[in-house]
Amino acid sequence: MKKFCKNRTAWTYFLIRKRYQEKRHQAKWKNRKKNKKVVKQRHALAVKKHEAAPYINHKAPDNFSFIENTNEVLKYFYQAKKIFYGKKNVKFDISNVSQLTPDAVTLLVASIKSPTFTKTGNSQGNEPKKDNLKKLFSESGFYDHVNQLTGFKKSKPGNLLHKEVNRKVVEKMAKDACIIGMRHVFKISKPYPPLYDTHSSLYEILIECMSNTHNHANLNKQGECRWWLYVYNNPITNSTSYSFVDLGVGIFKSAHTKNYITKIFKVTGLQKNIDLVDDLLAGKIHSRIEKDRELRGKGIPQIVKHSKNTWFKSFYIITNDVKIDLSIGSRESLDYSFDGTFLHWELINS
Repeated sequence: MKKFCKNRTAWTYFLIRKRYQEKRHQAKWKNRKKNKKVVKQRHALAVKKHEAAPYINHKAPDNFSFIENTNEVLKYFYQAKKIFYGKKNVKFDISNVSQLTPDAVTLLVASIKSPTFTKTGNSQGNEPKKDNLKKLFSESGFYDHVNQLTGFKKSKPGNLLHKEVNRKVVEKMAKDACIIGMRHVFKISKPYPPLYDTHSSLYEILIECMSNTHNHANLNKQGECRWWLYVYNNPITNSTSYSFVDLGVGIFKSAHTKNYITKIFKVTGLQKNIDLVDDLLAGKIHSRIEKDRELRGKGIPQIVKHSKNTWFKSFYIITNDVKIDLSIGSRESLDYSFDGTFLHWELINS
């Protein structure tokens, strides 16, 4: 009888303990939901407050070209980011610029649409006053990606490719981008010898750009990094320019290059990104994580190889605080760091 009572008492204590744990678990989830709700409410309040903040007129540099005037343009976006982080809104004033290039348009729209850049703030803007620059800007496809709430007035969409994608590789888009350039520069839709190599090089460069975007993103947020591609047919020079940008963390800041840079730092005692350019271009700094090594191509070295094609000119890579001109093999340290990777090149009929 005593043994039975002991067992019954133990079982009773077990049930009581189990019920206590269940109630505690339920209370924990209830508090977590409550905390999430509070966080959302605070975030919504912060966004609302930010939206009601004044707009700061931010005048663009006279030469608004990311390739030609890199440091000044980086300074412009750095200052805009500081305004956003100061809980104010920005009016991007490009009305009085004397020069505007497709690469700057690409960077502008990519930045405006990046939550990490705007920090939930709002932006407004205007067009260049000069007719030729206004035409370039309105036909770029810029207005297809910003709505009227941003303050940018809607205009007729252009016929140029200007896309945003959050997937890794989109082969159809790479093919379409190739066709646009080949039609404009060579007046053909299908390549023929000796243009097979050019078409193939152009296609593989675009594929590598898309692949590397994923690899140079923050490893904790892979798949969220978005890339932008802008293909511009220049009616004056009869050339086609390609601007490709992703606002990730950049090549030298990406998590899978840190181990290599740490080793170099220990050996040399210095850690300047420009000193690592040769190793980057030679493929000694692995720009891919393990699961992506089976993808076609070899990343940056593959792009370097194709950039030597005689039908390409002005081939640039801008990442972090380094600007590389692959066409002449030069490199330059920048005054301001670019959090991302930017590639720009031109297709010409040589």
